Amino acid sequence: MPKKASNKEVAKRSQGAPAPPPPAPPTYQPVSPAKAIFYAVAFLVLAAISSPVSQYNLSPVYGTLPSYIFHHRGTLYAALLGFMLKHYLYPYLPRYLHNVLPIVAYWIPVIQFYLFSFSSTFGPVWGPLITEICTYYPLLWLSTFSAKVMLDAVDLEGVNPTMAEMGPALASYMTFSFMEKAASALLPRFIGSSEFITRSGLQLIVATSYTVLCPSRWILLAIPAMLHSSRLNIHNPSNSTTALLNQQLEQQEGWRLLERRESITGYVSVLESLESGFRVMRCDHSLLGGEWLVTDERIKMGQVEPEPVYGVFELLGGIRLVELDKPIPETEKNALMIGLGIGTAPKSLIGAGIPTTIVEIDPAVHAFATSYFGLPTNHTVHLANAISFAANNSVSHPGSYDYIVHDVFTGGAEPVGLFTHEFFNDLKGMLKEETGVVAINYAGDTRLPSTQLVLNTIHSVFPACRIFRDNPPPTPADGSGAPTPAEALPHDFVNMVVFCTRSAAALKDGRMQFRRPTDAEVGKSIARRQNMWPKPELEIPYVRPEGLEAGGAWKGDERVVTRARTDKLSEGHRESVISHWKIMRTVVPAKVWEMW
Repeated sequence: MPKKASNKEVAKRSQGAPAPPPPAPPTYQPVSPAKAIFYAVAFLVLAAISSPVSQYNLSPVYGTLPSYIFHHRGTLYAALLGFMLKHYLYPYLPRYLHNVLPIVAYWIPVIQFYLFSFSSTFGPVWGPLITEICTYYPLLWLSTFSAKVMLDAVDLEGVNPTMAEMGPALASYMTFSFMEKAASALLPRFIGSSEFITRSGLQLIVATSYTVLCPSRWILLAIPAMLHSSRLNIHNPSNSTTALLNQQLEQQEGWRLLERRESITGYVSVLESLESGFRVMRCDHSLLGGEWLVTDERIKMGQVEPEPVYGVFELLGGIRLVELDKPIPETEKNALMIGLGIGTAPKSLIGAGIPTTIVEIDPAVHAFATSYFGLPTNHTVHLANAISFAANNSVSHPGSYDYIVHDVFTGGAEPVGLFTHEFFNDLKGMLKEETGVVAINYAGDTRLPSTQLVLNTIHSVFPACRIFRDNPPPTPADGSGAPTPAEALPHDFVNMVVFCTRSAAALKDGRMQFRRPTDAEVGKSIARRQNMWPKPELEIPYVRPEGLEAGGAWKGDERVVTRARTDKLSEGHRESVISHWKIMRTVVPAKVWEMW
């Protein structure tokens, strides 16, 4: 048995001995380096997938483009802070902080649910940022912080010091960036394919995945959030929550949801105002169109069939009124629709006996237009990307169509790829030489340079065009009746239609003119009688810039939008969608947008 040291010996030994070092900060030690790397990668992958999922859940309330204004920078800052602050904060935080991740993930839908009710107060610029500061960014910060903790636990002794210092950070950035881009590209293909692959469903999948990675008793704190998401969250598309949504919509706002789907272009639904008697189709925070229903009150006003809410869709029918030098019967013509909406324009073409082909990328839009807005079934439909369709058919089937109607609008702005010189040139290639006419619907703010860019691009392809707006320009409050100059307006967001021909020689007397529609062409539609004929007083003057001739040199011209140069148009759309968001809140009540 060893001899026990005396107190004097212990004291003697301690004299002059150095003080013991302070305890090292606690470090999470997984079973193996492989497990640490697995956990780090898993945290980063889930955080990356949550990035587009967060945007998906913001878009029905704020729109696609406003939701992204600060998203990229916010994501970058939150991820960097997670990595950079680990060294300073880790000694003061719980060792198993990653166990908080499932709790945060489960509470995100609940927090969004209540923050959405303040969307009108926050506005389209700050609303998405405030919402993500309270939801996605904390989840991202915790995920990158936890990933850094795991990677620091891996022994990199023997590795080049610089590589040991920079390697984990670089690998983490590449993993997150790759998965974020992959999720953004792949999710639209599968969104809406099941009840779980939806906006709210993806949030629950992410939260459940975090729970599998980080099981703990702390998950009990997420039970109230789970119950709210399954029973009370009306954004969840289950039968019970949809019934609850309709109950609240009817009681609080006098509206009714007829059907909703998660689809390729966004959150698509059909809603009906019980008080005003009109029906609309929405995609995210924009309206694809709407109709006034035939009610007893409207029958007294002379209405006998559903009428479009927006006159611009009947104005597109003015494509049939362009006077040509060598006209042919309507029944011998062919028409192509690029974009569908609720189907007002194609219904007019089909009703006139014109064989019509529709190119619509979103199957939900086509299904709803058929089921709820009376789109006839006797047409050819291509559920395809219009850019690819036009590029292929302008080569394989040139000169196939007498009429092409270009009517695309999603998420508060037009897809920029459908307003490039190359795309318009493909449309021109599909038009017949002697009878080809195109009608292009563009919604934008007349004050912004982006609108001028689009008009320049159209005129760089087509030799003869005229532009008409769907309503008169704003007038002063003094009642003078004189139009207000565009530069003096707070905004002038309008729908305009640009009518063009493939060849100027095809026009009667060499200039574009519109004949009056016949009674047979107008039918019983009040809106068609009022809006089909382009009114001279609604024409928007356009002066072709010097040197910008149709078919001329354009590749280096910054006044024209090309596939390689869409940045200016995209920037203009960011400004334009703010005006559009505010207008949408005057058409449909804010509460309806917030409740989806």
